[in-house]
Amino acid sequence: MKFLKDFSLKKLFYNKQFAITFSVLMAFLLWLTIVINQKPIVKRTFTNIPVNINLENTFVSENNMNIIGDISKQRFTVTLSGPTAVISSLKDSDISIFASAGEVDAPGEYDLKVAATSAVNAAEYDVISISPATVKINFDYIDTKEYQIVASAEGAVAAGGLIAENGVVGGTDSGMITITGPRTVMNRIETVKASALVNKTLSETESFDADIVLFDAENRPISTENLTLSVNKVKVTVPISKKKTVPVKVKFGNTPANFDVASIKTTLNHQKVTIIGTPEMIEKTNSVELAPIDITTVTGDKTTFEVAANLPEGVRLLDNIENFEVSVNTNNYITRIFSVSEIKYKNTPSGLKPTASNTIANVKVFGPRSVVRNLSASDIYAQIDLKNKAAGVYTVDAMINFKSSKNVWAIGTYTTTVTLK
Repeated sequence: MKFLKDFSLKKLFYNKQFAITFSVLMAFLLWLTIVINQKPIVKRTFTNIPVNINLENTFVSENNMNIIGDISKQRFTVTLSGPTAVISSLKDSDISIFASAGEVDAPGEYDLKVAATSAVNAAEYDVISISPATVKINFDYIDTKEYQIVASAEGAVAAGGLIAENGVVGGTDSGMITITGPRTVMNRIETVKASALVNKTLSETESFDADIVLFDAENRPISTENLTLSVNKVKVTVPISKKKTVPVKVKFGNTPANFDVASIKTTLNHQKVTIIGTPEMIEKTNSVELAPIDITTVTGDKTTFEVAANLPEGVRLLDNIENFEVSVNTNNYITRIFSVSEIKYKNTPSGLKPTASNTIANVKVFGPRSVVRNLSASDIYAQIDLKNKAAGVYTVDAMINFKSSKNVWAIGTYTTTVTLK
């Protein structure tokens, strides 16, 4: 009761602290009343707003085109105007910027107009400005192609007596690369190089890391931005080789037993060739042998043959020679026909006895006149290989051999029937 007797409203307003608190509270209530009843209009700016592109039912979506590049980094500033209560409640995340691709009718770069909206109280405010007012978008088809990678080893020098050959790409199947990207860029790609900076003298084969670099038809670099490469780095191997000039040797195959190959005189269109390869293989390669010529195909009418070289692994011809031309000298050679009745067997299975059913007739024997004209049927025999044969009747190849003559052969191939019991 004493408190009520001492209380004075007049004294309370003369209290400085109470007066300040009371004034602030009344000002807030007055502001709130104005806001609620009068709805004053204010402006507010929102920043760092991303953009969304509407592709639905557009030329872009219907023709399987794509937006090229990363548009997520493009940001916009939006200024809105509206009642304070509405504007002040909005956050940056409530604002959306969008653009439509409806005007796009071909690949290319477009400046699309942007608009702003919000899912929150959108009807109660106005969009005053959007900056920038457009978004730059590039539309294109996406293609995928394979390219051969060309190796480049800059500054690769071989030590004395050796050769630094062109680089070889490793780390990818068959030296190929798959690239996916905008058609306008893909159509410009002329060359794909794997460039390795070597800048050293090499005494043996070495491999180096290499970056993939794209070039157009005028040898200008093409940016890999917006492109997807199946590999970005590969290995470039620089082969270190040696070369040497060696003679070429002719070989004959399917020759009779005890045949003297040296008795056949031949001429070659390339007597010597230059070979190149790994230093260790070149050191031990002293000649190049040709693929064997089947002696049974050499006749008086057939004396010239196109033959490839049999090269050791790691060795190749430096000369641009695909085949060698071999001519066999058959001057003063003649052909005689014999019937061969003497049959010899080899690799006869244990416990079995072979019997030839008939004489081999019309055997054409070819060789020097002085030798062939003195031959008789008794100088000739046929040899038959019975390896891996079981009991039964077989038609088998017969190799025509000569008992004493070392420079004649049978033209063509011959068979006979053998019974194994």
